[in-house]
Amino acid sequence: MNSLWIFPIAVGAGAFGSMLGLGGGIILVPALTLLFGVPIKQAVAASLVAVAATSCAGVQSYLHAGLVDWRLGVRLLIPTLLGAIAGGLMIGFIPGEMVRWLFIVLILYVLSQMLWAMRHPTPPQETRPDCRTVWNPRQRGIAVGLSILGGVISALLGVGGGLIQVPLIHTILKAPLRCAIGTSTFLIGATASASALLYLVQGKLQPDTVVPATLGIVIGARLGVKIAQRMPTLALRLIFVGVMLYTVVRLALK
Repeated sequence: MNSLWIFPIAVGAGAFGSMLGLGGGIILVPALTLLFGVPIKQAVAASLVAVAATSCAGVQSYLHAGLVDWRLGVRLLIPTLLGAIAGGLMIGFIPGEMVRWLFIVLILYVLSQMLWAMRHPTPPQETRPDCRTVWNPRQRGIAVGLSILGGVISALLGVGGGLIQVPLIHTILKAPLRCAIGTSTFLIGATASASALLYLVQGKLQPDTVVPATLGIVIGARLGVKIAQRMPTLALRLIFVGVMLYTVVRLALK
């Protein structure tokens, strides 16, 4: 396939990633690998650049809407960055096949977390006047540890860390889902940028893949933010679950 076909797929990935705070990599990496035959490490590298662009394009809208918890985001930024740097350094020693199965395990974990949240909903919080999250010392330790893990996963799999951050902020720290998405989008930009630099040093960034993917992601992200602000929370969760199931099946059958 011509690399120009990457652009429309990236538009869809950007819209989806912006709607759920996932960065779009959850669709883009499997698409580049399954549809275009891009080696998975190069797909991850392209996804990280696109994910960083998604965050820059989408976070401004979330800020204007008051859906970013600045205090929480700043506190989680350093452990997330440290994890991203560690993951970027590890990629040179991990086989591509292992990266693919790590991606599958990650999707299954996140899918289970989201399904659990759907079966055990927290009391309605969506109408709170702000997105400030109150956390106790136990929650703080869990949040820091999972943020480091999210940074590592971001670097290894090109998903921006949102797959960990959104369930973490929503289910463990009890923030409204839209606030979790906005805060995750803020964190994704710094995490993906740090990881992409490490891939650049290792020579895994290919312009013919990165350019259409990044342009498509940016356009899709703007569309996704507008859709997310009007779509019911349940619909967002159902879309999330559906795409997770499709992705894990395709990757496992490859």
